[in-house]
Amino acid sequence: MPLRESEASRPAAVSVVVPTRNRSQLAYERALWALAQPAVREVVFVVDGSTDDTAARLQSLADQDSRLRVIVNERNVGPPKAKNLGIRAATSEWVLIIDDDDIPSDNLIAELLRVAHEAGADVVGVPWFNVGEGESVEDRIARAPRAPGGPRLDQPGFFPETEWARCVWMPANALFRRSVFDAVSYDESYFGNYYREETDLYVSAARAGRRVLVTDRGYTYIRSRTGGGIDRGSKLRYEYSVLRNNWYFLRKHGAWLRQEGLIRGAAREQLSLIARRTKPLARAAGRRLTRWARR
Repeated sequence: MPLRESEASRPAAVSVVVPTRNRSQLAYERALWALAQPAVREVVFVVDGSTDDTAARLQSLADQDSRLRVIVNERNVGPPKAKNLGIRAATSEWVLIIDDDDIPSDNLIAELLRVAHEAGADVVGVPWFNVGEGESVEDRIARAPRAPGGPRLDQPGFFPETEWARCVWMPANALFRRSVFDAVSYDESYFGNYYREETDLYVSAARAGRRVLVTDRGYTYIRSRTGGGIDRGSKLRYEYSVLRNNWYFLRKHGAWLRQEGLIRGAAREQLSLIARRTKPLARAAGRRLTRWARR
């Protein structure tokens, strides 16, 4: 239901929450971006066990702008817990969660607020794109497909066919009504690569009766993965985390997702994911064996 006219006409206040780890330059750039947005009342960075100068650089900026708050975890606790810490520290009526290495489209916060007001939404997200080095962002966005409901499971680069649509398959970056977190939070049981932790939150919010939407009025994208963030050192451990976290997600939400017509069934989805994730590993192993045999 759309907001009352008096509520919609009030200037919105937004807290931006950003978890970061060992990405000093990206964190600094994201802080400058957030502080420059008209609707932003405060920016909360959670420096999650960083060993570089991220905390020092952010604190130097906070000394110049009191809207920036820096929470420092001495040890790495992972994105779900780091985000929950930042959310608990946020005080505005709206909270934008954004990853430190994702780049927002122009006027993203203003557009998300506009959709939230017009559609009476509690959560509003946007599609996400992995843009290659040298590739034009504008060209990539122009070629982006549209589909009913926007992003699909593990396919974040779809715009909805309409201006906004109900969706629980959105990527990480989204605007939340602060009261959503009175009912749900990021599930800290996810581990390793934390696969499905964002989707878990969207599904939990929808199951709690909150209006969760995706819009075509913006997007976020990444140019390339840099160091820092989660540990990607072991490919096998990374893939194990994918499968374990996905199964945890499906056991938690599978029955509801199937009832809503969003998946075919928990076991089928898990088997499908196993097939998708193991094929590249098998091909890579085959190439290594071939090279070894030719020596």
